[in-house]
Amino acid sequence: MASLKPRDIEPFLKKPDFSRSVILLYGPDAGLVSERADVLAEKSGVDLSDPFSLIRMDADDAASDLARIADEAHTIGMFGGKRLIRISGNTRRDLAKAVKPVLDTPPEDAIILIEAGDLKKTAGLRKQLEASPASLAIPCYQDTDAAIEQLIDEEIIAKGLTIDRETRLLLKSMLGDNRMVSRGELFKLAIYCEGKTSVTAAEIHAIVGDASKLVMDDVIDSTATGDPAKLQVFLPKAIEAGNQPDIILLGVLRHFQMLQSARSKVELQRQIASNVISGIRPPIHFARKNAVTTAVNIWTLQRLTRALSRLDKAMLECRQKAGISQALCSTTLLALSLEASALKKR
Repeated sequence: MASLKPRDIEPFLKKPDFSRSVILLYGPDAGLVSERADVLAEKSGVDLSDPFSLIRMDADDAASDLARIADEAHTIGMFGGKRLIRISGNTRRDLAKAVKPVLDTPPEDAIILIEAGDLKKTAGLRKQLEASPASLAIPCYQDTDAAIEQLIDEEIIAKGLTIDRETRLLLKSMLGDNRMVSRGELFKLAIYCEGKTSVTAAEIHAIVGDASKLVMDDVIDSTATGDPAKLQVFLPKAIEAGNQPDIILLGVLRHFQMLQSARSKVELQRQIASNVISGIRPPIHFARKNAVTTAVNIWTLQRLTRALSRLDKAMLECRQKAGISQALCSTTLLALSLEASALKKR
């Protein structure tokens, strides 16, 4: 069976074998799926800055045109070299049919990464890819205790900081079950502790349990629920509280990833939004449940995919263009808030 066992995943990520041209990453932890796809993309040997070498596809668009993936995979690059095709998002169509042509005739100079949600063993796409010699499936499940320990080592210990046992336990208790979110919190903590030799409980409460979290929640909710007036009040406050524009965008991006996961259950499994939100772990604070439920009802999967792409691009631009990062952040969030406002009126 062409599926990696949990113990084989980390060694594979350190030294990927791309002899199988189609790689499926799936699981309930969207952050972990995305992070592992990023690792494989970086190690693929493809020039990710070249738009002719890196092709991004929405899963719904790919599934609607059964020849599109194969056409892209077998296209010869303008300047030669490998090409990378990243397919992400959710679809109610049968993506397996669109993938089948590249399994029957694997491309020689293309790698295809498919980022999916939590696929059951009986899911057509998973069954098809696990059975094909041209593909590999990588399960991405929520962080175990050992995985969180590894994240702390990578983001805190590797930065030259020490942390005692009790403080480490406190830190672990404040991290969630989304790998991308956890890594982001640890990254912020490491930056906050720069120049120091150790991490203390006070610093953890200051950053991971950030006092500015409430205003950040207001920024996130006014963006996702379509309240541009409130956004223009809370965004300056969030920046004044010391939140960098790219970190603000990261917080919004994480929220939209959660909305995407919740919305998929509404659209694909016909669940009620309020029930989906009540079942999210870690639980959403009761004061925000109505806002989050509203956002799930407003945004469609297709629009969420586009919003995530926009946020990802804006976050990268903020890091590359620090001088105008606040303007980039403000423009991106205001555009999303206005889009949500228009969707509410439909």
